[in-house]
Amino acid sequence: MIKTSTQNELIQYVYDELAEDACEQLEAAFMHDDELAESCSELLQIQSLLTGALKSPTKRSVQSILSYSKSLSLQS
Repeated sequence: MIKTSTQNELIQYVYDELAEDACEQLEAAFMHDDELAESCSELLQIQSLLTGALKSPTKRSVQSILSYSKSLSLQS
């Protein structure tokens, strides 16, 4: 199992927030630890999916919220 500190480093690595020397050490560790390399690969895939995710509500959702809000204001 990967240590929590390593998991945090992997997340920082994926988001390009890891210090350069730590980044180099982690990349060297990928060559010797298949589990670590696989974890990094999975995080990169997850990041890609999150980046491509829908970031705003659909028009239908907005209309439903507005209709509900109007119905509440009419009841007051």
